[in-house]
Amino acid sequence: MTTQRSTERSGPTPKLSDPYLLSKAYPEPTICPSCGLVFHKKRWIRDQHILDEVSAVAPKHKCPACRKIDDHYFMGQVIIDGDFLLTVKSEIVNLIHNQEKKEFFQNPLARIMSLKNQKDNIVIETTTDNLAVMIGKALQRSHSGELNISFSGDKIARVHWHRDLEKTKK
Repeated sequence: MTTQRSTERSGPTPKLSDPYLLSKAYPEPTICPSCGLVFHKKRWIRDQHILDEVSAVAPKHKCPACRKIDDHYFMGQVIIDGDFLLTVKSEIVNLIHNQEKKEFFQNPLARIMSLKNQKDNIVIETTTDNLAVMIGKALQRSHSGELNISFSGDKIARVHWHRDLEKTKK
């Protein structure tokens, strides 16, 4: 007796489902009028050459990241706090922006929607859960501290990083 196997391949499943990623494809190429990304080969990419060639004739639709920003629909939230933050705040803000740039090369839909630099903490909202997790892990690698990552149902990745100043021994 033989059994039939499925010929479909299964890839890695995302941690969170993203309602802004359409199941239907846009016509190719499509240009995002807000940020200039191009939908090409079933992906949103940054490609100035294609953009220059087809910008006059290609259809225009906002990419999922720009739609999330317009709707203020964040999929990642990072909270950074502790006494240590006050001593290296500008360095941490630079690290956050560097992580965004690094992730942008892999996924141009990963963006920081807001960065609220408050008196005793920093609150960041991101368009993807992965960017929020990457920021938390980068903080942990470079500054130690306490890192907590949780996923609330099917909606938001919540990342909390905390570090206090170390007490000096007398």
